[in-house]
Amino acid sequence: MIKWGGTLLSRAAVFLAFLFALTACGGGGGGGGFFVPSDDGEGQLTLQLFDPQGNPTSIVTASSPGSLRALVAGEGANLVVNVESTIGDIFPTTGTALTDSNGVATFQVEAGDERGAGTITATVTLANGLELAATLNIQVGATGLRIGRLEPDGTFIENEVAIEPASTLAATGNAQLSVIILDEDGKRITTSEEVRFNSGCIAAGQATINPENPTTSINGQASTLYTAAGCTGIDEVTASLVGAGAQAFGTLSIASPEANAVLFVSAEPDLIVLRGTGGQNRQETSQVTFQVADGAGQPLQGITVNFALTTDVGGLALTTASALSNGEGQVSTIVQAGDVATSVRVIATVDDGSGNPVSTVSDILTVTTGLPDQNSISLAISETFVVANAFDLDGETRTLTVSMADKFNNPVVDGTSAVFTTEYGAIVGSCTTLAGVCSVQWRSQEPRFPTLTGTSLVKTIFDDDYDCPGHNGAWGPCLQDLGFIRGQRSAILVHALGEESFIDRNGNGVLDQDEANLFDNLPEAFIDHNEDGVYTPADPQCLAAPETLRCIAGQEEIFVDLNGNNTYDNNDDPAVYNGLLCPPEGDGVWCSRELVNVFASNIAILSDGLDFSAIMVRGGNVVSTTRSRATQQVLIADTFNNRPPGGSTVSVAVRGDCKLLSRNSFEIANTAAYGAFGFELVTDFPDTFNDEPGVVSVTLNAVDNPPAIYEFACEEITDPCGFSPQPDFCDDPDPMPMP
Repeated sequence: MIKWGGTLLSRAAVFLAFLFALTACGGGGGGGGFFVPSDDGEGQLTLQLFDPQGNPTSIVTASSPGSLRALVAGEGANLVVNVESTIGDIFPTTGTALTDSNGVATFQVEAGDERGAGTITATVTLANGLELAATLNIQVGATGLRIGRLEPDGTFIENEVAIEPASTLAATGNAQLSVIILDEDGKRITTSEEVRFNSGCIAAGQATINPENPTTSINGQASTLYTAAGCTGIDEVTASLVGAGAQAFGTLSIASPEANAVLFVSAEPDLIVLRGTGGQNRQETSQVTFQVADGAGQPLQGITVNFALTTDVGGLALTTASALSNGEGQVSTIVQAGDVATSVRVIATVDDGSGNPVSTVSDILTVTTGLPDQNSISLAISETFVVANAFDLDGETRTLTVSMADKFNNPVVDGTSAVFTTEYGAIVGSCTTLAGVCSVQWRSQEPRFPTLTGTSLVKTIFDDDYDCPGHNGAWGPCLQDLGFIRGQRSAILVHALGEESFIDRNGNGVLDQDEANLFDNLPEAFIDHNEDGVYTPADPQCLAAPETLRCIAGQEEIFVDLNGNNTYDNNDDPAVYNGLLCPPEGDGVWCSRELVNVFASNIAILSDGLDFSAIMVRGGNVVSTTRSRATQQVLIADTFNNRPPGGSTVSVAVRGDCKLLSRNSFEIANTAAYGAFGFELVTDFPDTFNDEPGVVSVTLNAVDNPPAIYEFACEEITDPCGFSPQPDFCDDPDPMPMP
């Protein structure tokens, strides 16, 4: 094990000796705070709303919640921000959140049931008692919408519900109810809206719908499966657009219980992949089974059942249009996938014995690529990013979970393989998905340093060339980046065979020629050791000047050579969309059906848990003594300037002639951000003096570690450097000795 700069106790002894030495001669420095104040010095509160892709927006829909960020400029962390809205739902439901170290508090804004415009109001009370407020106007859902159905020729019939099948429904049969939603320009909406389907039989409990109300629209269409459950005769159906006045109507005719019935049994599997893309765990066909029964529910053999599809887009087809029921009354057909991703149902129809057709529909089948696309893969780490004591101990573990979905944000097919690589420690190499998710375990062990340069260039808070942008100390924790190479930060990469993400402007499920530039081009996957977002060994700047620290920090990065040409490829010569949603006629013309590796990254931090250090800073100067009513900041980090694990706590107490004006406890947030943990400290003279030296005691309760205590003097300071002549130490550029 490698240790840096001596033990905590020895460091503390030297440091405290120096602190009291400074106290004796005055010490100190100018005033100042933790955060940069606004121009008026009173702080500012601003609000901004972002969509799920991180773009600024003012619109929230059911499928596109907003992320509200409240920035308290000039005041900093751990302030309570209160948020209220006249429309939509705010999460957390308490409407309160603490600002982080950047002064940012984050809330989730969801659509709720109401549609229209409204106002979000945020308030915050600063440490000095000043209250700030800010407002933001938002729109929930779209306006001017119409609902109806489409004729086979594409004509829109407003205010009518589409019902499939249109013939008489069996006594316990199913029917698909659907409506198309158009915007005020007559185009299908691209946002998600909610529709409620109701009827007399539904209200009486004699019919059910699935999904239940409200139903969320997809690509401008809302659908539900109606199932008769004791209702007979005529049932009038109403579809209502939630939050708007638009409605559509339809009529169902349901056979009496004495009529023959045809019942949906199963569809195996209920997700199939595009034609020509099948393989292991990827089927291109689904067997759909129905059962024919008489009025008493007994199975009927030898009954002819006719089959049809609700859509044949992209070449969807059935292997047989009709079949006879077997001894159990069951009959099946096979659905064959086409070239276009879509959803489909099978309609089964029988004669009720009186010449009247009786029909039902299957549950929904999904035809998709089944492959992950780049904007639908993410990698999460269990517990905290900072792994307590992983620098010193082998066998400290974390669970890494990858979540993957396809272009339509449906979970990828079960059995999709994900491959993992780690910079430091060890990780299980792969896992296969179930419901779009799978996990592996990472554990601490060697390596813990770069292979080529070892410890020689790793930045620590005790380096001879130490330079913290935030204060003038010669060593110690720093809020800012100390530069490359950052110690004990292990990059973790996961990748899987998939396709690039694109914008499907016309909603037909494929990349058309006029959408050829609306995609996110992917280079080959790589593990990003220096966290600069590029594959460093192939970076032109590093090829020209490989001796720079950034380039050295990334020189051991490796990539996944998918095409096997032994060269890192940016896939931009030319840059075309890669994926199975490239239609056959576009393959090699404006897109490519060749696949790429989608990938995601995360960071595990190997904490030097027994070696945390603390310093106090005021106005950019490292100080040993608090100044009455001035704002100091206490910074805590390990040897490599990494903060303690998330969930660790810090408590502050005073004794002797000292009074604490600021908070006395803090919880350290779970983050992979580089740099020390910091908090504000304000003290004052006590109401009654006891002639006992004032002391501020800071206790760090780091996760899985014993408490560590750091103490600072608390007393009135008279600046000796303001006298004439000045003492010699006022010219010392390094007022704080190395422990």
